[in-house]
Amino acid sequence: MIEQFHTEIQALRSLHHPNIITLYDVYITDEKIFIVMELMEGGELFDYVVQKGTLNEEEASKIVRKVTGALVYMHSKNIIHRDMKPENLLLTHKPRSMHDIEVKIIDFGLSKCMEEPVARSFLGTRGYLAPEMLQRRDYSRSVDAWALGVIVFVLLCGCLPFDDDSVTVPSDEMVRAKFVLRFPRWARNLSPSAKNLLSHLLDVNPVTRYSAEQALNHPWVRGETAPKDSLLQSPGRIKLTPGKGKVGGAGGVGGVSVSTKDHIARVRADRAKSPVASGGRPRGGAHHTPKRQLVRKTSI
Repeated sequence: MIEQFHTEIQALRSLHHPNIITLYDVYITDEKIFIVMELMEGGELFDYVVQKGTLNEEEASKIVRKVTGALVYMHSKNIIHRDMKPENLLLTHKPRSMHDIEVKIIDFGLSKCMEEPVARSFLGTRGYLAPEMLQRRDYSRSVDAWALGVIVFVLLCGCLPFDDDSVTVPSDEMVRAKFVLRFPRWARNLSPSAKNLLSHLLDVNPVTRYSAEQALNHPWVRGETAPKDSLLQSPGRIKLTPGKGKVGGAGGVGGVSVSTKDHIARVRADRAKSPVASGGRPRGGAHHTPKRQLVRKTSI
């Protein structure tokens, strides 16, 4: 766990971007490390979207543009995040409107400075892991682009795109079978441009998958093809329909009717019990409670 704090400190000291949380200072004693970070008073982006109730694609596009721009900057510094997910997107303040949103990426404990073109460590969060990570193959910054695709899907459709119950997927055939992109029926109003972006980000082939830079240049992300009148259901409003099997992504919705917010809460609780990352540090109030966000400490 201490190593992850050092990793986060090293990464944040080299990153200065309006959509990445700011590290102010670090204090080290014989027993504690105090990390002083930017105060984030707005809570999680996902929770705000749930509370808002509805949004349109133009509004979603503005959020995605900020996050994608931060990823492009991060990758230009040869840093990959490796744990991109909605919980790691916080708001600086409670927005008065969607035009007032300031979102920032947090939690660089699993990040890596890419001294080599590929990485090998198996870590991250289930549901957001790229196929090549599940296959225990070498990977690059494209794993962040995959996770970005999952975040965009959750923002637009209100559910995870794929079941997240697998730890490994050994064969290419299993990968192709598992990661078939399907859109839920409540997303029928989604624009062709949004679906096009998702198909490129959620490409199982890391070679042909969009990079963050390509995503940033996509017309939907730029706001050129994101319609104002395409009203999306928020994650808090959507109900997964009863069906066979277990509760999962849009393709195979589960055996009980449950709100997506409750489903994601269940997924979070499950992750806390069995994190993918070996030695992963505990998640908690430090990132979510403003008074504890400012100064975070851990025993050496």
